[in-house]
Amino acid sequence: MLINLMQTMTSWLSVQVYGNDSLPMLIAKLPYWSLELAVQVRDTNLWGQVQGAWNHFVQTGQIWAMIIGLILGYFIKGFTTFG
Repeated sequence: MLINLMQTMTSWLSVQVYGNDSLPMLIAKLPYWSLELAVQVRDTNLWGQVQGAWNHFVQTGQIWAMIIGLILGYFIKGFTTFG
């Protein structure tokens, strides 16, 4: 398996040197298991992931750091601009 992968990469590199379009050739030579890894999906609950990330953002206090940073940044911008 590793030898096949090395052979694929070296053939891809040799085609790159000559300037041919090598992406279709590389995809055609990929082993089946790498294509299977590309299509596996763990969790499709996108809204649940967004809610979990937001709850973690609030619970760890990062939202307060963001609000304070925005306010301080606005004041610093106001002090440092001319006009």
